[in-house]
Amino acid sequence: MNNLGKFALKLRFSGESVESNGLDLYDGSTSFHGFSQALQIAVHAYMTGEIVSRATAMKGAKMYFGAPRRGSVLFDIITVIEQYPATSALAGTAFYDFIKTAFSKAAGYLDTTPETPSVQKLAVDETFFDQLAETLEGSLQRAHRAIDYGVKKVTLERPRSELVVFNQRTSRWVNTRDESPDVQEFTGNITRYNSISGNGRAFVRELKKVLPFRPGERFPESKKGLLTWSLHGNTVSGEKELRFWASKIESAMGDPKRLILADCAYRNQK
Repeated sequence: MNNLGKFALKLRFSGESVESNGLDLYDGSTSFHGFSQALQIAVHAYMTGEIVSRATAMKGAKMYFGAPRRGSVLFDIITVIEQYPATSALAGTAFYDFIKTAFSKAAGYLDTTPETPSVQKLAVDETFFDQLAETLEGSLQRAHRAIDYGVKKVTLERPRSELVVFNQRTSRWVNTRDESPDVQEFTGNITRYNSISGNGRAFVRELKKVLPFRPGERFPESKKGLLTWSLHGNTVSGEKELRFWASKIESAMGDPKRLILADCAYRNQK
């Protein structure tokens, strides 16, 4: 087995209930299962540039438990890199920056920006981390079970520093409401678009913010050219306005997280 690099992470469960009684067996194991799934999905994306929904599909690296420690609910996780990553540099700073960016975006820390050049380059296409955040969502819902049942917070750490803090606020973010059955009309323009994945970002005037989007199953193939047209107009400061028909996906707090496009048209088209 090749061993090109080895990076350590920690999951720390903390709060009064943990200090008094330890971690509930079912809640804690469910949470750790969720975090382990999310970490393997994120590391697979780091290694290959491919976003998959199955944690067991991870390629190019292996993740292990470290030895348990006495006196705290702290899990050591070792990631052994077996091939050169397709997305970033083979360096601890890039690995930790990728993990921090991926999990922060998925947990609702939307202003998080990468700090290393290789991850900054990857994040130029904002749709990559948008899609990864959506893919991590189910795993992170399970990961928050211990928090939902009394644990004050869980921290994902690297040696000597925190990467991401998970708490009640992040739980309300990852636990999305069901997709709204109502298709609403919006206006705005495309700011990012990946023609391969179909994912993008749009400035939505009615919401006064930029939101990730993806085409729904019935989005007309013939309308994808309008998304490219709007993106081009945004780039060259030309015509770019569209009307969107889309359903919203919201967090448990009611904050819009993304749009599922049903159709679109030129804004002035009758």
